[in-house]
This record gives sequence, C-alpha cells and structure tokens, in this order.
Amino acid sequence: MQSRAVVVATVLVLAVAVGMVLAGSQLDVSPFGVAAIIAAVALAAALIAVMAVLLTLMGTVRELTSAVEQITDHTVPLLSSVNETVAGVNTELARVDAIVGSVQHISSTAENIAEVVHAAVANPLIKALAFVSGTSVALRAARKVTK
Repeated sequence: MQSRAVVVATVLVLAVAVGMVLAGSQLDVSPFGVAAIIAAVALAAALIAVMAVLLTLMGTVRELTSAVEQITDHTVPLLSSVNETVAGVNTELARVDAIVGSVQHISSTAENIAEVVHAAVANPLIKALAFVSGTSVALRAARKVTK
C-alpha cells in the first residue's frame, strides 16, 4: 500500500516536471531556468524514492522488533526451565559423588579385612595342612612297616 502511494507520488512529480518544462518553453524561459526546474523535480523525485525506502525499512524494523519480542517471550521460560534442570542435575551429581565416596570407603574397609583374614588364616592354615600332610605320610610309612 505504501509502495503504491510512492509510485503515484513519483508519477505526479514527473507529470509536474513535464508540465513545467512545457510551460517554460511556451513562456520563453531561459535554458538555465528549464534546467533548474528539471533539477528541482529530479530532487523531489529522489526525495520521494528515499522516503519509500525509509518507509519500507521502518516496516522491516517493526517486523524484526515483533519477532525478537516473540522469541524473547518463548526463550525466557525455556531458560528458566533449563536452569531448574541444571540445578536438579547438580543435586543428583552431589548424591552420586557421596555414593562413590561411600563405595570407596567400603572397598577400602573390605580390602583391609581381607588382608587381616589372610594374615590370620593363611599362616596357621598352611601349618595345619603341612601337619596333616606330614601325618598322612607318616601313617602310610608306618602301615608299610607293620605289614
């Protein structure tokens, strides 16, 4: 709608320019006067063209402003939701860290218990097995001698 108005205004300016040039030639105006009229009309046409560009640019800026407002309206709640999610993840990571610490402590304790059991049982068990083995060898030898 704005571009139609600009086209109509441009056509009117050009019609006035042509009319003034014709009137100037009928009224015996000097060539400098005709050139001045043509320059004035050309300047008016250029100003109308600049106004058309500015009007179009203003419409584009309005649309862009509207789009940015819509994006902001949709993005702010989304970012709030993301912040809540990150806070929840941080809480869960703290819990997992505590669990990992507990598992490390339990593992260390189990390792210490295994070492104590190994130290307490291994040496006497080896001696008991050696005694049983020696006793069985001695019994076999004693049976061979008695037979």
